[in-house]
Amino acid sequence: METWGPFDASSLSCKASTVRLRPYQQECLSVLGQRYLAGGRRLLVSLPTGTGKTVIFSQFPRHFRMKRRLLVLAHRRELLDQALAKFRDVDDTLSVGIEQADRSALDAQVVLASVQTLQGKRLTALAPEQFNLVVVDEAHHAVAPSYRRIFEHLGVFAPGTAKLLVGFTATPRRGDKQGLGQVFEEIAYSRGLEEMIRDGFLCPIRGWRVRSGVSLDAVKVRAGDFVESALAEAVDNAPRNDLLTGAYEKLAKGRRCIVFCVNVQHAQNVACAFRKAGFRSQAVWGAMGLQDRATVLRELARGELDVVTNCNVLTEGFDEPSVDCVLMARPTRSLGLYVQMVGRGTRLHAGKGDLLVIDIADNTRKHALAGLGALFDLPEGMQLGGHDALAVAGQIRQMGTRFPWVDTSLVRRAEDLALAAERVEFFRLDPPEEIEKYTRFTWLRAPAGGYRLVLPRPSNHPIAPPQTLVVRPTLLGDFEIQMVEGAEERTVGRSATLPGAIEKADQLVHRQRKDALKVVSQSAPWRRQEPTDKQLAFLRSKGVPVPANLTRGQASLLVSYLVS
Repeated sequence: METWGPFDASSLSCKASTVRLRPYQQECLSVLGQRYLAGGRRLLVSLPTGTGKTVIFSQFPRHFRMKRRLLVLAHRRELLDQALAKFRDVDDTLSVGIEQADRSALDAQVVLASVQTLQGKRLTALAPEQFNLVVVDEAHHAVAPSYRRIFEHLGVFAPGTAKLLVGFTATPRRGDKQGLGQVFEEIAYSRGLEEMIRDGFLCPIRGWRVRSGVSLDAVKVRAGDFVESALAEAVDNAPRNDLLTGAYEKLAKGRRCIVFCVNVQHAQNVACAFRKAGFRSQAVWGAMGLQDRATVLRELARGELDVVTNCNVLTEGFDEPSVDCVLMARPTRSLGLYVQMVGRGTRLHAGKGDLLVIDIADNTRKHALAGLGALFDLPEGMQLGGHDALAVAGQIRQMGTRFPWVDTSLVRRAEDLALAAERVEFFRLDPPEEIEKYTRFTWLRAPAGGYRLVLPRPSNHPIAPPQTLVVRPTLLGDFEIQMVEGAEERTVGRSATLPGAIEKADQLVHRQRKDALKVVSQSAPWRRQEPTDKQLAFLRSKGVPVPANLTRGQASLLVSYLVS
């Protein structure tokens, strides 16, 4: 039998098991096998919460027909217990065990280990030569020193290694700006939240923002997010807690709700506020007895509780598909944490039509807060007003296609989108603020995210397709530069930073498209002149409102949008 490294290379396909895989789960397994055979050794899989990441890696022993042993790393008891159940569903003859606290499984074929436990002597007890495959659940934690010590011990970073490291995460970006590229070489497989909702694997999401009178400007930040003690002091007060109960009663009464709070006292106070308002509510927290916590969550699942409040407990490893309301009482700057919280309610369930997310919008001029808009590329601060987030995102993309000069980031209410193309206050004709000091060219925000620079047709090829340079962020935290020519896209560069990507793209124009400089340069004298009659006639023929004091350069941008 042909073999390759520690796996059977002739069998990288799923054998039948008692677990029925969804098409994307089968595809993910296939891609991982292909990337391994092509030389990939540290691979990342990005899938939204609720799409069965554990189901995928529980298939690894069958899929790879391992000749050695498998180690699965996680940092929460719930994740380990869930993984154990899934592995046994796939193959109840497989030797699987948990290495955590007083539980030991160092001799099992599949070792499910707590990262906190697998240190010191318990780590050295694992013989590196026996393990050919390492899985990291919730891999956005993998850059931490505790994880890296395990990777180093097992030799997954060794040059020329045949070992495979696979990380699974719903949040490939970290709040502290440490990119996962420090550990993983590539994102081997990725599907987004919108795609999973559209394909019917996750439920639709509707959103409300409820404003509070609390200011967060004085709350200090550490490691990318608010300092917990200072945040609790700011938000844990009777008026704001009563605001939560009022929002639930008005917008979500009758739904099974989990509330994310700042700390234990906050969770207990909010639960008390809900009980005073006449709702069945309990709090759960990390130091709570496991049996007591299980009882509360069982009561929620049976519909005996309306609301469960928590702090730092239900963000990972909690799986109750009947939850159809998530109330964000804990403001955060971390998109990763926000994604985890929303993900607790996105699973499908019989009789569940959608998930309602209620964001408590505290006042701040200093901090950029994570919110539902970021999950769907909606304008920051947009009021969904109970609208379907995916439907609004579709409207914005359609707007970007039909009227690309409209800056939808200026739109604050979903209902205003229908009229945005007719209101000149929503026009954006200058480079975005975050890049304007790094370029002298007429870069604009791209409708699908990132930035684009529309180039004229090459002067020596007047019938060639129009060209557009596009700079987009990648899931690994860097930026990709693409050249779009008609229907074709090709990558022409990368950079670790946005300024670096813009500068590289500008240099490419200087080197390869000098004939375009007088068109794309912001400082070209002709840009400050009045629009030509031809420009105005063209814009009016397309039904474009012409703002007062529109310059020739701005009119040129509108025209380039319409013809590119």
